[in-house]
Amino acid sequence: MGDIDLLGLVSRWLHILSAIAAVGGAIFMRLALLPSVSVLADDVRRALHEAVRSRWSKVVMAAIAFLILSGVYNLVMIERNKTYPAADSGLYHGLLGVKLLLALAIFFIASALVGRSQGLAKIRQNARFWLSLNVTLAVILVLISGLMRATRDKGLPTRVKPAAAAESHFDVGATADWRTEA
Repeated sequence: MGDIDLLGLVSRWLHILSAIAAVGGAIFMRLALLPSVSVLADDVRRALHEAVRSRWSKVVMAAIAFLILSGVYNLVMIERNKTYPAADSGLYHGLLGVKLLLALAIFFIASALVGRSQGLAKIRQNARFWLSLNVTLAVILVLISGLMRATRDKGLPTRVKPAAAAESHFDVGATADWRTEA
């Protein structure tokens, strides 16, 4: 497997797993839990909500912390190694800015939904709307992340036959077929 950046790999795993937990939990709550608890009596629904909130808040806060820590590490490493094409650095950094703003909004909404602050009680009272908004923002963020990854990977050949390329003496700039030869 060659040289593996173990810290980078662990950071990437931590980032992805934290995002899966946070986004997956929000989707579950919006599409399964909220509609299901509407059939419960008010006192039972409130008790269930508090039990879920007290447990889920720990997951949300841990996910946010891990996303911030691993995100900062990943960003530092990408910037240090300039692993995005120079020609697309403006696009890449613009997408990064949008992604960071979306992440801050998602973190705020998720924290408000699981918190106990009286100042944010209106958000919790309209949880259906705010969960829908948070899920939508999270899906957009994931799509942007995929686009950023594709931008970083741009320019790399999808398939290269190393033995054939080493044996032949062709000018890479003179042919476009070398990337897709079988």
